[in-house]
Amino acid sequence: MKKLIKTLLIISLLAGITPVCFAQTLSADRFKSIVSAQAKKDLQKYNLDECEVTVGHMPVNSFTLPDGKVTVEIVSNGYQSLTAKEFKKVNIKVNGKYARTYYVPLETKAYKHVAVAKELIQRDKIIPLQAVEFKKMDVMGNLDNTVSLEDITKELVATKVFYPGNMITKRYTVSKPDIVKNAMVTVNFRTGSDLNIAVEGIALSQGNKGDMIQVKNKRFNKIYTGEVIGVNQVLVQI
Repeated sequence: MKKLIKTLLIISLLAGITPVCFAQTLSADRFKSIVSAQAKKDLQKYNLDECEVTVGHMPVNSFTLPDGKVTVEIVSNGYQSLTAKEFKKVNIKVNGKYARTYYVPLETKAYKHVAVAKELIQRDKIIPLQAVEFKKMDVMGNLDNTVSLEDITKELVATKVFYPGNMITKRYTVSKPDIVKNAMVTVNFRTGSDLNIAVEGIALSQGNKGDMIQVKNKRFNKIYTGEVIGVNQVLVQI
């Protein structure tokens, strides 16, 4: 029998007939398992503590594919951030070659220890370390936005109010500017003759070197516009 098969194969090759590859059947459950494993692998770059990926209902029981090793490529949907539930385009490959495409519903939970407000944090205020705790949270939708202990120690300013239990994200924080809103600053009044007078004032907005901001002199209850020239230093030309 083996000799007969070998003879037929030789005849087919001589006749220019390409032998047909045997097909394999990939069950839906096995496909789900492969997709789930690949999704978890794709999430490794975010340094997560844990992740869960569930592939939802599929209207097919199996796929017919060429023989070989089956792998999948999960194609980005083009959004800036991944969401907990979404349909993903999945390219199925056999031995590294494209075989077919299928869309699958994915539900993902991604856990990481991140900065969370322990007490009320006011807008435009530096986030104090004592107002923050680090908890294991589901960070889907904020994979690139989480804040670490190192970030907090560099002094971040909140751009919104954080209530206890809120996750602190980069989207609503900025690096500490040279002047923080409502901070006490030195206002340097300079005249054309280079006469310099320095008084205390309150910054009405935040700013970095080169920015123009308004400051209020409490003594005379007047508002001036000046240039930020350094940390808590403002220059007003008069």
